[in-house]
Amino acid sequence: MKKTNRVFGIFGNVYAMVIAAMMVAISVTGKVYAINIGLELRISYENLPVILSGIIMGPVVGFAVGVCADLCGCLAMGYAVNPIITLGMASLGVTSGIISMLFRNRFSPVALVVADVSSHIIGSIIIKTIGLAVYYGAENGFFVLMGQRALTYIPVAIFEIIIFEALLTNKYTQREINKMLAGKKKRPVTADREGDGKIDVQ
Repeated sequence: MKKTNRVFGIFGNVYAMVIAAMMVAISVTGKVYAINIGLELRISYENLPVILSGIIMGPVVGFAVGVCADLCGCLAMGYAVNPIITLGMASLGVTSGIISMLFRNRFSPVALVVADVSSHIIGSIIIKTIGLAVYYGAENGFFVLMGQRALTYIPVAIFEIIIFEALLTNKYTQREINKMLAGKKKRPVTADREGDGKIDVQ
């Protein structure tokens, strides 16, 4: 119950909502400055803040950041909204949030790798590929398109994991996470990477 209240309580925390809004903005810039290869392939960092939101703030906030990022990105680029792609973006935050909760130390290298790779497999490679195939077709076949997208996400995932590891081992970042999850009551919390990796309210 305490964990559930903490996750949903973030929506009553102005500080956390500001951070989530920043994540949306970063994702939108990633879409704007993406390297597009045809209609189906794209290299960008738009997924990074969505996955990071799920890892830090949980699947509910990850879902919200993913949906808002995709809708705002489509508005910024003048794209029509593809609801399947939006679902794929949302699933990135949800998957990373759920996977991270399964680990005793969610900031460990193993947890970060599993969360990132799982998010991309479900959200980017499966769901988004279905959305692209439905809306634009798959000239060489659905599974060929899926394979092509999987290859493009290998370097992207490596880049993201390096960024996550650098950020989440930083003491300043951990202190900011503490503030974000402490909520309105400003209760002290602990976030020791050498401990259990969980943000526990004391």
